[in-house]
Amino acid sequence: METELVKGHTARCSFCRKSYEDVKALIAGPGVYLCNECADLAEDIFRKLGPAAKKVRFDAAEHFRGLDNAKLVGLVALIEPVYRDVADQQELIVQTLRERQVSWAEIGAALGVSRQAVWRRFAKGPDGE
Repeated sequence: METELVKGHTARCSFCRKSYEDVKALIAGPGVYLCNECADLAEDIFRKLGPAAKKVRFDAAEHFRGLDNAKLVGLVALIEPVYRDVADQQELIVQTLRERQVSWAEIGAALGVSRQAVWRRFAKGPDGE
């Protein structure tokens, strides 16, 4: 089965970074993947938590502001390959849409930008293909 994305990137779990070849299965989400091993780990964690008495509020900005600089720098580094994977998958989808003759205007509308903006972002070669 072909697992290569754009620019030689292989489909990988967005959590543990294991490739498709190194796990039993990957579940695909919008731009991200979850392997069976990470899903099992998450299931174990949730099972140990038990039923929550009340929903716990999570504020990402507050959480990150509470971390020291070394931890934040480490998180930035960990996020980068996932960010690249998402961008590569989006590029592959745009390439596929263009192969199917979907217009730049329609793709731009889906992204909330002009056809010119999406063309500048994704077009390849001297004539945009």
